[in-house]
Amino acid sequence: MPEHALDSPVTVKDLRRRIGDLSLQLRTSGTQKPAEPRFVDYDMIRLPHGDVVGRKKVIVMSGGCSVPTCTMCPFTNLNNYGIHGGTSRESLLDQVRHTLERTECEPSYEVLSLYNDGSFFAPREIPRNVQVEIARLVAAAGVKRLVVESLPQFVTERALTPFVQALGEVRLEIGIGLQSADALVRETLVNTRISQVSFERALMVMAGLGVDPKIYLMVKPPFLTDGEAVTDVVQSVDYLTGLGVQGMTLCPTRVSRNTVAWELWQAGQYVPPNLWTVVEAIRRVHERLAVRVACVNLRGTDFESVFPDACPVCADRVVDALMRFGETGEADDLPEDCACKPPLEVAGIDHAAVTARAARQLDVLERSGV
Repeated sequence: MPEHALDSPVTVKDLRRRIGDLSLQLRTSGTQKPAEPRFVDYDMIRLPHGDVVGRKKVIVMSGGCSVPTCTMCPFTNLNNYGIHGGTSRESLLDQVRHTLERTECEPSYEVLSLYNDGSFFAPREIPRNVQVEIARLVAAAGVKRLVVESLPQFVTERALTPFVQALGEVRLEIGIGLQSADALVRETLVNTRISQVSFERALMVMAGLGVDPKIYLMVKPPFLTDGEAVTDVVQSVDYLTGLGVQGMTLCPTRVSRNTVAWELWQAGQYVPPNLWTVVEAIRRVHERLAVRVACVNLRGTDFESVFPDACPVCADRVVDALMRFGETGEADDLPEDCACKPPLEVAGIDHAAVTARAARQLDVLERSGV
């Protein structure tokens, strides 16, 4: 029987509804967290033009994402999502002020990645006047580049213009989790609220204001195989380079509690990508672009995760190599093949087959009581 053969046809609309309902059902707000950054880290990062510089990464405690739909995202468990008065204007500003207070023992950095577990430019998450005040604080602190994240529908000329003006000489980079150029993968399997139209419009707004895009692509979203995942990355990189985008980061999917990805993993219906799948995806796009790799998705400590893996003999070596490559962008830093490297059959993305498979996997979850 072909993979997409079912007793009754499955529509993308029905599948999206089922995935969306399950994703929201799993959201939890938990208890009130203190008004202080939930994560602070320092590392080295490769900029789009190739320089490697110091970075401070901070995730402020906030009310979380106003569109928390993604099948792999656990952030609503970690912030004050759904809690009345979870984050005030002054709380956000106090956290930023504290973040920018440099100490003698602090590592040097010129890039500040300031995240809020959601969309920085969504006024429901960070009010407009607070956004601009944050820009003023950053401009006065000697930071050379600021990185924030947002869904593209909030990246408008109205929102960005006063923010960029308040930043002055500080270069702005906006991370957008496009995840995939394939509409089925992006809007249904990942279940993110990003359309091609809103994404390309946001790129135009950024280009007009001298803002750099930083686009995140998932490696093996839920419901895809490793072979399909490689194809998805290659096609997505082709799409983005065609739009002139140079800043891309691959995010190998990791699994955390209270997400659709976790429930699939628990039911034996999903595993994160094999580390060698990540390597293969990089090799296939490297001639066009030295993509960055999100090292936090390989050994992150910002939340408990089931990480991409390989055999115990080579896993640490492959991770070390991917982390090196994330800094250098040099293909020579990718790991040499190992005898335990599993076979990988790169496959196209057959929408009918993927949709049918996803429906069957959701059936398994429903039978298990999820």
